[in-house]
Amino acid sequence: MRFTKLPKNSLSYFYLGLIITYIIWGAAGPIIKLTLDYVPPYTFLFIRFLLVCILVLPHVLYNLKHESVNPKVYLKIFVLGVFAQTSLIFIFLGLKYTSSLEATIISLLGPLLSVWAGHFFYKERIELNIKLGLAIATLGTIFVALEPILTEAHLTVEVEKRIFGNFMVILNNLSFLLYIIWSKISMGQSNVMIKKSLKYIHMKPMTKSYSPILLTSLSFYIGLITFIPFSLLELGGYFGPVSFSLIGLSAIPVVGILFMAIFSSIVAYYLFEWSLTKVSVKETAVFSYLQPIFTLPFAYWLLRELPNTNMMIGCIIIAFGVMIAEIKKS
Repeated sequence: MRFTKLPKNSLSYFYLGLIITYIIWGAAGPIIKLTLDYVPPYTFLFIRFLLVCILVLPHVLYNLKHESVNPKVYLKIFVLGVFAQTSLIFIFLGLKYTSSLEATIISLLGPLLSVWAGHFFYKERIELNIKLGLAIATLGTIFVALEPILTEAHLTVEVEKRIFGNFMVILNNLSFLLYIIWSKISMGQSNVMIKKSLKYIHMKPMTKSYSPILLTSLSFYIGLITFIPFSLLELGGYFGPVSFSLIGLSAIPVVGILFMAIFSSIVAYYLFEWSLTKVSVKETAVFSYLQPIFTLPFAYWLLRELPNTNMMIGCIIIAFGVMIAEIKKS
């Protein structure tokens, strides 16, 4: 399976792909948090990837039949799967302990990190205003991450859990950035800086460009494999007491798992990888600013979450940094 060939100079299709992706991911945060009330995180991810791998199996077999994978790149594809799928545990653990609104506000740092990475690895132009905006947005992110301390008078167990959750969201942003960069490498987009960076970990860039749908499909299987032992340990009570029965699940967690498997995994990741074939790392940052716009109504509708004063202050600081970063020189 391959995507239909589009006009050579047409980017509007790829931009639309990014917009649809971030609409789906904007709704994913509140849906994950709601579903986590019924399904523990590692088991949630295992069931999600199990469904995904069953659904995409025909496409994987078809693609492998027509596009062979060199055994020398197995390790690189495994790393892509870890960055793309296994690292999702960070956002799942984050949403287990913090609010979806806090997670969304903190995630505003991700786009600016993408801009910086595009400059560092791919020499995409970065102006002084972007550097200043990144610094301001980082301060705002730290403010929101530590917001539980400012809200509560004492450092309670609940406050510590929320801070831990916010820290997990920050790690998720960093891992997603690595996923974007590694996707570019996996699709054959390399340069001198990439080669030097890979040399430190004794790896070489891919010599062949693989289709985004094949790479995305293989990453799902890596996610499934890596979560099998964690799910077994979780259900065995090694991470704490857990009460879960797959047979007795109500409609809410079933819909949540199906949404994450079909839309947030298959549809969104395929569109995102496809868009990355033509869209720069820096341009993905611009579209990712749309994600919080879609998260806010879902957070209120599903969870009745509303931002408090400190969260709004942090959001304003981050937004100010984003505004400075996006100012164009005349």
